[in-house]
Amino acid sequence: MIYPPNSFVGVAQTIIKHAEIRVKAGENSPTLVRDYKQRLTCYCQPYFKKTLVRDVDHRMLKAFYADLVTKGLSSGSIRPILSFVSCVLKSAADEGLIRTVPNIPRPKHKDSPRPSFTRVEYRTLLQTLKEQEKAKQKLNFKGHELDRELRDAVTMMVACFLRPGDLFDMKNRHVEVVDETGVDARKFLRMKLPPSKGHHHPTVSMKHAVDIYARVVAHQRKKGFGRPDDYVFLPGIGSRAYAQEVFSRLFVQVLELAGLRRTADGAARSFYSLRHYAIESRLVHADGLDLLTLARNCRTSPEMINRFYAHWLEPERNLDIIQSFRRESRYS
Repeated sequence: MIYPPNSFVGVAQTIIKHAEIRVKAGENSPTLVRDYKQRLTCYCQPYFKKTLVRDVDHRMLKAFYADLVTKGLSSGSIRPILSFVSCVLKSAADEGLIRTVPNIPRPKHKDSPRPSFTRVEYRTLLQTLKEQEKAKQKLNFKGHELDRELRDAVTMMVACFLRPGDLFDMKNRHVEVVDETGVDARKFLRMKLPPSKGHHHPTVSMKHAVDIYARVVAHQRKKGFGRPDDYVFLPGIGSRAYAQEVFSRLFVQVLELAGLRRTADGAARSFYSLRHYAIESRLVHADGLDLLTLARNCRTSPEMINRFYAHWLEPERNLDIIQSFRRESRYS
């Protein structure tokens, strides 16, 4: 449907077109356009309809916020929708369609870290995946049967500290294999992925990611893929959102079979829980890894790691470090 350019939805559609240009220029991740479209079509468009942007005031925005709450959305889900609304109104002000941006309701912020796995639970997950690969009756989602590729995706996420969106946007041309020789030889993947959450710098992986990636590429080449512009996982599916949904739905089925779908306090695990496990494992088991280095490699910030990944970390886990002393030298 075509909306007047001075309507709220019309301005929002213009913002999405500009976002598509930025994505083509490599300035933003493709997920930006997908998220914008979802917020517009699912929430903003049905509510604002053909309302002119100049008629959107604080009272209407309060009513919109109440409508989102009535739909059962959490504050974490409402915030990005209102952020999109803010972008629309700021753009309208820049274009001279409105004089000032009305105050936008802000839901109270409360961190809700996603649940992770313990080391034992992660091993149970991998064992269940192996068993289901050999099962006579395969788990499937809309005709896509579970096979070794899902286990490779799981272990690749953990070995590379990836977000699910990054995993499915990753093409072979984004990945460089570094497998050195010699006494101090290093072995890792260097990944130059599309921008994600405002981060665009390269990242590196754990050693075993090299073997996982080699196995995945060999498997894809048998299917006629494996070229530089082919996606690493589920390259036969053009829609990356749908590719992610396929693996996410299969993953949840495996969690159910393994008895790992929910934590002891009832929190539901998802594909994203693997990233939490990857980062938390480094926090616990890495020798002397500083938070800034870990954050940069995971394309996040030390603050985000502290708030969402290390909230559970108890002092006793690193008691040896807390009680340690530097060896005194003759120069100290």
